[in-house]
Amino acid sequence: MKFIQKIVLLGCFLVAFTPLQGQNSVVPELLAQLGTLNTEQRGKVLDYTHHLGAFRGKSVEASCLQLNAQNQGRVSQFIAFLTNPGKPVPTTVRWTRDTLYFGQIEEGFILLDSFTVINTGNAPYTIESTKSSCACTVLHYPDFPVMPGDSATVRIEFDSMGKAGHAMPGVILYDNSRPNRRNILYLDGTIEPRKAVKTIVRN
Repeated sequence: MKFIQKIVLLGCFLVAFTPLQGQNSVVPELLAQLGTLNTEQRGKVLDYTHHLGAFRGKSVEASCLQLNAQNQGRVSQFIAFLTNPGKPVPTTVRWTRDTLYFGQIEEGFILLDSFTVINTGNAPYTIESTKSSCACTVLHYPDFPVMPGDSATVRIEFDSMGKAGHAMPGVILYDNSRPNRRNILYLDGTIEPRKAVKTIVRN
């Protein structure tokens, strides 16, 4: 019986130790990169580790150690992005859709939905700024670069107040995607005018 218990304990130890070996193999290079950062850059990297799932309330080094090897690699790419100012290297992206068909809604309805972008290239994808065709449309995009092979959600908010009939507002994203360093996302649908409230005056 004791022999079986030892075998089980050994197996558990090997399972627990193996991923740690893979994780720690990335740490020395990553820690060396952290040593080159200024205070502002370290703050951005710390926020990025939280974005990747590290617990809050720890130093940037401790937060990096919480991440698996794949996410440590993402942090390393993010540091390289931070420490190389200038125009980002172009990359390619794919959107799961570029037009959001919302059908028919009543005037005054606020539409909340999202688009998904996938980085299909070899360099981090970043959105630098956006421009809407009207103030009724607001875009919320990722604060951090989307690493190669990763995807991100871009949230959109459309306020239909004051609109009527067919509507197709667009938002331009200025980014580092090839070939044009920009993408355009559209909303498409019909807005029914809100019915006026009738007032009946009785004598």
